[in-house]
Amino acid sequence: MNGSPLAGTGPSPLAPHTWREHADGSLGRHGRALLFDLDGTLVDSAAAIERHTRAWAARCHLDGDHVLELSHGRRDTDLVALLAPTRRHDEELAWLHDVSCRDTWGIGPIPGAAALLARLAPEDWAVVTSGAREVALARLAAAGLPVPRVLVTAEDVVEGKPAPEGYLLAAHRLGVPPAQCLAFEDADVGVAAARAAGVAVVRVGGTGDPGVTDLREVSVVPETGRTGRRLAVRVDNRRVRPRP
Repeated sequence: MNGSPLAGTGPSPLAPHTWREHADGSLGRHGRALLFDLDGTLVDSAAAIERHTRAWAARCHLDGDHVLELSHGRRDTDLVALLAPTRRHDEELAWLHDVSCRDTWGIGPIPGAAALLARLAPEDWAVVTSGAREVALARLAAAGLPVPRVLVTAEDVVEGKPAPEGYLLAAHRLGVPPAQCLAFEDADVGVAAARAAGVAVVRVGGTGDPGVTDLREVSVVPETGRTGRRLAVRVDNRRVRPRP
């Protein structure tokens, strides 16, 4: 596994993460880059992941519901170490990797993902996923979504989510301070990772942080001013209110 140059480092000093409420109840803020989780955020792969996870649980004689619950947002290597420490780690990783790459049936884009990404320049966004690079590429292709210039995958980090390393690395590769990024996540471990990196979070498919049902409720307008390029982000937060 390749370690990132940011392993063991923390976020830089942060500016306050502030949202401005508009008259229509939506929330707005400015930033310089958007950082997306993949599964459940840009790509609807829930059915495929459940098939693969339950099949692996059966292979290892583990409870499928328990394995599925713990798998959300975690790298396969961390899941295998956690739940099957006595099995041959490399063999189990290879099995999960193979089935994840081969079986992309039913995978599609989260509603609004394609339209949102179409408004962004390559330097505006990145993907930070707990999946392997080959798996991420297979799922992006199955969903018909573009491959980002910056794609941080399981192989790129020493510590997976909820550690902040992946988000710090993505911001570093984009050349944007973490405090000027905005993350989109669906899993608790991913939200924790982004926050630990000093990145504000919008939760996709859930409540709070603030939250949206899907990416149709997010709009982005690129702006160019005296301070350079920035993104005006608006979140339709009227149906899913932030947590207190």
